[in-house]
Order: sequence, then C-alpha cells, then structure tokens
Amino acid sequence: MNRLETKMKMISRVGTLWVAMLYVASNYSWVYAQNEDHPVKTRPAQLTFFYPVGSNGLNSYYFINNFSINMLAGISAGVKGLELGGLGNFNKGHVTGAQAAGLINASTGNVAGLRMAGLVNFNKGYANAIQAAGIINATMGPVKGLQLAGLANTPAKDVIGLQVAGILNTSLGHLNGLQLGLVNVAVKSATGSQIGLVNYTGKLNGFQLGLVNVADSVGKGAGLGLVTYYRNGYHKFEIEWNETFYLNATFKSGVEKFYMIYTVGFKTKNNRTFWAPGIGVGSLFQLSQGLALNADLITSQVNEDEWWTNKLNLLNTLKFNFSFSFTDELAIFAGPSFNVVVSDLEDVEGAVVGDSFSPWDFYDKTRGGSRVKMYIGFNAGIRF
Repeated sequence: MNRLETKMKMISRVGTLWVAMLYVASNYSWVYAQNEDHPVKTRPAQLTFFYPVGSNGLNSYYFINNFSINMLAGISAGVKGLELGGLGNFNKGHVTGAQAAGLINASTGNVAGLRMAGLVNFNKGYANAIQAAGIINATMGPVKGLQLAGLANTPAKDVIGLQVAGILNTSLGHLNGLQLGLVNVAVKSATGSQIGLVNYTGKLNGFQLGLVNVADSVGKGAGLGLVTYYRNGYHKFEIEWNETFYLNATFKSGVEKFYMIYTVGFKTKNNRTFWAPGIGVGSLFQLSQGLALNADLITSQVNEDEWWTNKLNLLNTLKFNFSFSFTDELAIFAGPSFNVVVSDLEDVEGAVVGDSFSPWDFYDKTRGGSRVKMYIGFNAGIRF
C-alpha cells in the first residue's frame, strides 16, 4: 500500500467518524436546546471550522445567527440572514434568508428564502423558498416556490409553484403549478401542468404532456401523449368503414373535450395487402340528447404489401362524424372526411410515383421528392 492510499484511508476514517459525531451531537444537543435553562439567543455572526470548533463552540445549537460561515460544517439553532458552508449547514430550527453549502443544507424547521446545495436540501417543516440541489430537494411539509434538482424533488405535502428535476418530481398532496421532469407525480390532484415522460395524478385539473399520462379522474383538464388513460374519463372503441380502408379498429382515450386516438386500418386491393397504424387527437361536442359530433385529426403510415414501408407514405385525415347514441355504451356514426396523402414511394428507376391506396383525388402534385394527393371521403361505423 502506497503513501497516498494510506492517507486517503485515514481521511475517509476521520471523515466517517466526524460525520457520526456530528449526527450524534446534533441529536443529543436537541434535547438540551429545548431545556428552558438554555434559551435560544440570536447572534449577529459566527465562524465555525467544524462543529464544535467555532466561535459558538459546544453551545452552537443555542444560537440563531444572522451571518454564519461554516468552513466545513456547523450546527446552529437557526438562521436569520445568510449561512455559508463548505460541506454542510445543519439547523435545529428555522431558516429565514439564504443558505449555500457544498454538500448539504439540513433543517428540522421551516425554510423561507433561498437554499443552494451541491447534493441535498432537506427540511422537516414547510418551504417558502427557492431550493436548488445537485441531487435532491426533500421537504416534509408543503412547498411554495421553486425547486430545482438534478434527480428529484420530493415534498411530502402540497406544492404551490414550480418543480424541475432530472428524474422525479413528487407531491403527496395537491399540486398547484408546474412539474417538469421525467416522472411527475401529484398523488391527490394537479391544478396546472405536468410535463414529462410519465405523468400521474389523482385528479387532473390542468394539462398533462408526456409519453404516458394517467389520472384517476379529471375535473377540468386534458392530456396529450402517446398513451393517455384517465380511469373515469372517455374510453371508446370504434369499428369503421371508409373509402380508403374497408376495416378500421379505433380506440379513443382521454376526456370528451380532448382525447387521444389509436387506430389501425386494413384492406386488400388488386391482390395486394394494405395496413395502416395511426395516431391522432379529437374532441366530442354534445349537440343534443343522444346526438353528438366528433372532430378527429389522424395521421397514419400506410404499409403497402409488406410488414413496414420504410419510405414516407402518410395518410392525414380530418373527420367530422355525427353520432347517435342508443345507450351510454352503444352508438352509430357517419360523416365526411378530408384526406391528404404525402408519399415518397419510388419506382425501380427512382422516380417518385407516390401511393397506390388512395381511391381518387381532386389534387395531385409532385414537389420536392413527395407526391401529394387530396380527396374527400366518407366514414360510417359503430361505437361502444
């Protein structure tokens, strides 16, 4: 073992011992801090190398400081002003003002102001603050303000404001604001927006944008994503015929005012097989008892006589279907459609020939390597 390895092991052991001592001392001192014989006082300033080596010594937990510098780390009864720590700031009470630490800011009380830490900001009370941390902001009480974290923001109660995290934003209560991260969770409700890869809330009163959007119920809100499912929302299956594909199966999921559409069409023509998966958005308008209008916008990739056509071969359709409901679970519908085909299909010589699935057209132009056709169509089907 070389000299450098020996020194590193020694530093590691001393560091571990010091952290353990700091933890024990802070928790042991908390008992005495509540003793009426040791009232908490306020001091204008203090300087600590590491607890208890500092201007407040062993009694650091009895003092609230207006200005505090902890060269490595220190303990205090609270902050009313500014506290700076090379590694960590540990407070047994409230923090009002600003804190900055290389690793961690930790408080058993409330926080109001600004907190910045290289790794973690933690407090047991509420936080009316801007909190920025390299890894996590963890608040046991409600949060009002802004939280920025490299990995996660994890309030245990309500959030009013903005949460931005590289991985996870959570509120075990209500969200009133914006969550921006890969995974966003507001357990009770979300009033505002959730933007991420996966979004979940108990009750949605706002907007979700993500790959997967889930909610137990929806008040005033909607979601846009590859998968959007609201347990008490709008869920309908449709079997449809139209002039382009003789058999279409469609699932609609979301809320009546704004739902996602997942569809697949199939037909055979001239001994060739065509199939087209598609995705879109739509909205339902109730016209009268039992009578409604669906406005749907769908784009589909049409595969011509093969599993997948690698060239662009899109069918873009705007549908207006009037529906009549026999029951809450059964309806028939029919209506016109406007179709735009954009195709880059080429012949064996490399010339753009476009699609071979469209039945007719009133517009047909080839520009920029794509053939564009437009035509009017008709849809009819059953919904359940």
